[in-house]
Amino acid sequence: MEARKVQRVGYSTLTVSLPRDWVEDVKLKAGDIVSIKREDDGTLKLIPGTEHKREEVKNCVVNADLCNSNNLLTRVITANYILGHDTIQVLAKDELKKIHLEEIRATTQRLTGLSIVEQTLKQVTLQSFVDPTRFPIYGLMRRLHIITSSMLDASIKALVERRPELATEVAHMEEESDRIYWLIVRQLLLSIRDRSVGSKIGIESPLHIPGNRVVAKSLEEMADCAENIANEVLVLSDREIASETILNDIAKFANQVTKISEHILKALLTSEIHLANEGVEMVQAAENDERKLTQKVLNYVKDATVAASLRIIVWNLGQIAKYCRMIGEVTINRIMEKPSEICEYLPLQEAKAA
Repeated sequence: MEARKVQRVGYSTLTVSLPRDWVEDVKLKAGDIVSIKREDDGTLKLIPGTEHKREEVKNCVVNADLCNSNNLLTRVITANYILGHDTIQVLAKDELKKIHLEEIRATTQRLTGLSIVEQTLKQVTLQSFVDPTRFPIYGLMRRLHIITSSMLDASIKALVERRPELATEVAHMEEESDRIYWLIVRQLLLSIRDRSVGSKIGIESPLHIPGNRVVAKSLEEMADCAENIANEVLVLSDREIASETILNDIAKFANQVTKISEHILKALLTSEIHLANEGVEMVQAAENDERKLTQKVLNYVKDATVAASLRIIVWNLGQIAKYCRMIGEVTINRIMEKPSEICEYLPLQEAKAA
């Protein structure tokens, strides 16, 4: 942070000199154009040249020969996608390996709007056709929550009704949750680079971007927990579970966790602080119920494999509740950004007098 004096030039013009280091870094010289953009928070953003020229997205070129460890190419492509690159070229010096082509194809299926538009023996060009303005951020979060809730519902039904085919279906639903999650992250990073994108997708303030990332990650982790439950159901598919009472108790606990997640998401979308606080309190109650249910499983289930799987299922339900608490805390913090009936922000002298 540098402090510089405002100087008057002529009768009415005020000027501030530019920092020398910055001028050298961006290679400015006398006569060049500098664009000035006013941000929502009242600050000014200096952009060398015109804003349009500065915000052009460059093609991303990936050296496949250096991506020689497991899934590295997948992660490199995914990272460039969420960073907002619309064109990604994957190149090899001689010829792309079979494993590279498999990773490229699998990655395009996992990422919304990314397709192969050109392919040779040495090169594959990927193009993103995502229009950011078509995907409001809170609409995506709502969709991710619906998929997560459906995954949990299917997993618990598969357990209670002994229907392993439902548990198998959860894995496909998890792929869709990943697609939405990566799209959310892409949207958030694009809104950092271009505030006009942020306003169009429903982000009122740059301060909301880190919180939205926490919310999105929490929802994605909740989906992973639901998949973990489905995997344990498949482990139990050929084993006898003696106690129907315990299965019913697990189903009740899952229903309790589902209600918490619905409560918390509603609080986030409506900015209701009382709803958010109630949701956090509900999580604390769920933690106590998780301990009791775990003890019941350990006391009454004699088959060690069955007991271990049921314990993992209960633990994952508890984790979903904990991720809900994180969303609730983000919601409360966000509501506190603005003065309200519950909390005013007064100048220091007025606060002392009050």
